[in-house]
Amino acid sequence: MEALLLQASGCWQSLERLGKTSIDISDAFHAALLNALCASPIHEPEINMANLKALAQIDPHCACTLALSRSLIALAQEQLLIRENSNARNTLRQALASSINAVANSGIILPTHLADQIFSQINLLEVTLGSQMDLALASRRQQLPAQLVLVLGMHRSGTSALSGLLVQAGLNAPLDLMPASPANPRGYWESLGAVELSNQLLEQMGSHWSKCWDLPLACWGNHTAAIKNWRYEMLQMLQSSFPAGSRAVLKDPRLCVLLPALQPWLESGLIPTTIFIPIRHPAEVVASLQIAEGIPTRQALLLWLGHVLHAERNSRQLNRLIVDYRLMLAEPQAVLADSASTLALDGSKSNQPDNWNTNASDFIDPQLQRQRAQQIVPDWVVEEQIEIWYSLALNVYTVMSNTQIKEKRRRLKMDRLWQQWTTLAP
Repeated sequence: MEALLLQASGCWQSLERLGKTSIDISDAFHAALLNALCASPIHEPEINMANLKALAQIDPHCACTLALSRSLIALAQEQLLIRENSNARNTLRQALASSINAVANSGIILPTHLADQIFSQINLLEVTLGSQMDLALASRRQQLPAQLVLVLGMHRSGTSALSGLLVQAGLNAPLDLMPASPANPRGYWESLGAVELSNQLLEQMGSHWSKCWDLPLACWGNHTAAIKNWRYEMLQMLQSSFPAGSRAVLKDPRLCVLLPALQPWLESGLIPTTIFIPIRHPAEVVASLQIAEGIPTRQALLLWLGHVLHAERNSRQLNRLIVDYRLMLAEPQAVLADSASTLALDGSKSNQPDNWNTNASDFIDPQLQRQRAQQIVPDWVVEEQIEIWYSLALNVYTVMSNTQIKEKRRRLKMDRLWQQWTTLAP
């Protein structure tokens, strides 16, 4: 049932992970059925064929039903590539119906509400699969970076320093770099095109980079056309701002909250992606934002909470590294080594970049840290009467900056903090 829902949402990577981890099915028939159901339709057809043949040896009728589903998804892909979206939706409905029939014919009882939930996602699946096919086409034409490195994290949290460090070590910066400024004398390492596109999307969603600590669920459902266009424009940006086959560093704090809009790409598995999340003490970030951008302290604290919580939650299923800002300043060589190890785990064919520069740590200048957190509660916390949000921010910072904590335990702790945030956030 979970596999059917993942298929209906176009989450092919999660679907494949489900097939690989579901080893507790003792019944050979249902194990073969799940393997055949979990093969991604946008990856190697040989895998799909092998799984279908294994299922056919046990139940030919069930295998034929799933094979029909696969062929219909392939037809929908072709229709999407030539922009026959209406026909593609009808084809996808038939494809999902065939998958449902295959599972139902196996003897598993499907609740009516599950089938309704699956069919209700047809329109979103059409949009998701269309974006994935655009990405697949660019990949086949060898127009994409070989690896995508996303640097998330709150503004003024060391995202620029970390991006610069990665570029100096051997990764690729965008060709349309944002120029340096007194606030960031060593550069922002952001793509002007990507920043402009993200600002446009936030504006269409009724928000702004300085206020987007949270985007209501309605935003995602009410702006599907804008999100689809944003993805398409971002794809054009990737092809124009980074050389084909490069190790692209795409840094933009706005992606902390906008990352769900990239899920079709991330779930396709077509471009290996690694996430870096630098984390800095909230009091330092608030002070830095107030000086650099004139943002009020209460607003800056909400921004910190929203960006950090969303970045952690939205990147859980991806290869990632959380970087403590203090450690990066004190021991850049250690951060560089951790970065190289993380990049080698993203599923790309090569490990660390050619000519990886271990001396890139010289790029980090601790003297550029102008705000330092004190042990006492800042005066502005009391004046603004936001002690409860500041306390939540400190708890989030403690969990995120703890390099010794296991990933499973971090998620549990962050889930509790997320619940507090969703209750408190204005």
